Amino acid sequence: MKRFCGLALAGMVAGSGLCVPLALAGPADLAPHRATYHMSLSSARSGSGMANAGGTWSYAFRDTCDAWVTEFRLALTYSYSEGGQADTVTDFLGWESKDGLRYHFRVRQSRNGEITDEVEGTARLAGPGQGGVARFTRPESHQVRLPKGTLFPTAHTLRLLALAQNGQQALARPLFDGQGDEGPFETSARIGRVITTPPEGQASPLLATPAWPMRMAFFPTTSKDPLPEFEMALVYHANGVARDIEQIFRTFSLHGRLESLEPLARPSC
Repeated sequence: MKRFCGLALAGMVAGSGLCVPLALAGPADLAPHRATYHMSLSSARSGSGMANAGGTWSYAFRDTCDAWVTEFRLALTYSYSEGGQADTVTDFLGWESKDGLRYHFRVRQSRNGEITDEVEGTARLAGPGQGGVARFTRPESHQVRLPKGTLFPTAHTLRLLALAQNGQQALARPLFDGQGDEGPFETSARIGRVITTPPEGQASPLLATPAWPMRMAFFPTTSKDPLPEFEMALVYHANGVARDIEQIFRTFSLHGRLESLEPLARPSC
């Protein structure tokens, strides 16, 4: 199963056309939102066999008082240099308790209309900073140990944003998101300098917050390969909204351009 971890990680008044410096935010206050990204092939190495790729990434991030819920659908069409194409869809649903200790996940992948992979299960950590266990019910029942320091996706996003707001530049922690039944990734993230002006051409107030360019590398915990399985580059806003996404695989890269963004209602807790 190909894993697309980027947006499983959680979540400006530009309409005036003015680039007004914005004050740094306090502790991350993640904004429930729905976003759509246009996906396109940004690069392909010679011999990759990839001629083109494109599609849509639909993403929603919700607050349910006791948990964060992430849902997305990634629909891509791959065209190959030797001819032919494949239509793929990845559907993901994740539930993560706000204490960062409990996690439920469900993933389904299809190719040309036929289901190719289904993964479902739960995970629990023994406590903050401790290890735990992921229990899979699909494709077959089994358990995977989660090493000490493992983070679930929204907890990972919150940690990144907290470090960014404190001027720190790196985070290396195991990350478990349930996309695939191999267990967690070892991740290494680099955080760039804060951006305090809103992006041009984007009118959503959700983008009127400071943002940081970040680049994350993902390594299977059992791999001895010094190169990551894949990388992800994006700009993360202080409220968890992501833009300018780049999924970087060994032989090709996909770019995600933010097309639409809307806030979702916060619950009355």
